[in-house]
Amino acid sequence: MREKLMVATRGQTHRATSRAKSTHKTGGCDLVQQKDIKCQHTQRTANETQTNMWRGLLILLCCCCCLASCLEDQLQDSKIVNGTVAAKGEFPYAVSLRRSKSGHHSCGGTLLNAGWVLTAAHCVRSANPQDVNVQYGSNIIARNATQLAMVQAIFVHPGYEPQNKHFNDIALLQLQQPLILDALVQPVRLPNAEQMTLANSSVVLAGWGLNATGGVVQQQLMKVQLQAFSDQDCSNLHQVQLHATQLCAGVPEGGKGQCSGDSGGPLLLAGSDTQVGIVSWSIKPCTRPPYPGVFTEVSAYVDWIVATVATAPNNDPATSQLWIGELIVARVPPPLVA
Repeated sequence: MREKLMVATRGQTHRATSRAKSTHKTGGCDLVQQKDIKCQHTQRTANETQTNMWRGLLILLCCCCCLASCLEDQLQDSKIVNGTVAAKGEFPYAVSLRRSKSGHHSCGGTLLNAGWVLTAAHCVRSANPQDVNVQYGSNIIARNATQLAMVQAIFVHPGYEPQNKHFNDIALLQLQQPLILDALVQPVRLPNAEQMTLANSSVVLAGWGLNATGGVVQQQLMKVQLQAFSDQDCSNLHQVQLHATQLCAGVPEGGKGQCSGDSGGPLLLAGSDTQVGIVSWSIKPCTRPPYPGVFTEVSAYVDWIVATVATAPNNDPATSQLWIGELIVARVPPPLVA
């Protein structure tokens, strides 16, 4: 096996022990129309009930305050455990895939060049191009963002199998108009084909996903450093044989890694702009040990990426360049055959 990088209690009522024919309820007392029956509740009881009610409310209020404080501490810790805020321009290729109607973040992605985005198939397999837009050039996602790109076409890997451990979980988005590249808008580097990621290598995950299962989408781009697992270790930990085109990353003790909303985003070699993985899936709750996150291994799909970009209809030659390894590779669509 090759090694890869990778309360309120209801007030008591006293039941009258009489064969009274009719009963009326007033202020919590059972009033019975018979002379030998008296209301079991007294004013003293009512006062005690009111006192107990206020005591209970005070206790409840104290508990809520303590709980809120604990939750705040946990959320702050979870942000530290799951990652730290990325610096402006640190990941200029990271983009947010949004639902066009609501403007809500749904998945991550990366710019391959001015006209193409790399993401996960499960993020867009049921979407039409008009359902998705791409926010780029900013670490902060917002519904009223101005840097938005429209999608012209979606290319899901033809071999994607969601029921088979998300085999071939990769897709490409062709943008309607090329973006203007600058310091905050740059392409990601692809690994060479079949360049496998070595086990125990340091990798970095970037995304806007939840800070914990049941948490909230992060408004600022986050990052977290992980380690890659070997194929065999990954399969052993998940107790299922994963595909050779998948890689795992996490930390043995758990508590760091991907969560909902990170899907489609990049896993990069630490200290580089080389994307080695695409966030695919993980065991819930997020970052639960001993299960590492599962990613699509990009190196296994470089040829498919190149071919898809080169042969896409209406592709602008200016968006046919891809950064692979140390080279900028130009892929010009082949001439039409008469």
